[in-house]
Amino acid sequence: MLKAEKQDFVKEFNSVIKDKNFLVIAHYKGLTVSEISDLRNQIRENNAFFKVAKNTLARRAIKETNFEKLDKFFVGPTSIAFSDDPVGTSKVMINYSKENENLKVIAGVMGDKELTIDEIKKLASLPSMDALRAKILGLLVSVQTKIVYSLKDSQSKVVRVISNKPDNNS
Repeated sequence: MLKAEKQDFVKEFNSVIKDKNFLVIAHYKGLTVSEISDLRNQIRENNAFFKVAKNTLARRAIKETNFEKLDKFFVGPTSIAFSDDPVGTSKVMINYSKENENLKVIAGVMGDKELTIDEIKKLASLPSMDALRAKILGLLVSVQTKIVYSLKDSQSKVVRVISNKPDNNS
């Protein structure tokens, strides 16, 4: 890579991750090209990004971002997954590392907080945003349905009481 290409890479990568809320670093030593491609596709399906970059370039790219505190983890063959959805990205990375022992999640940052591996695993165990939205929507619909049935039942009871009232005119 020429010096200008390196500078362009660092500048572009920095501008992309600056707007992201979550970043995970993992060692990928021993993964084949097809395994990395498979992982990259799984990450992409969760609206996240996956990069393999030289450590020196990655260290420069994370400067002046929330991820700067991860500088010390860029040793050896490292990969980076980043997104705005910490749960989805964590799920993919943790599940893939369980299936393939050559991927080792080593650190992460969410917002401005550095995360341990255990904290990343806890994030991965949470339901996804889509699942949470579905639960909330289900709760809202069930409450509205109960209200409608309650109102309908109350009105029909009132009508029955009125219709069963004896006629005093006779």
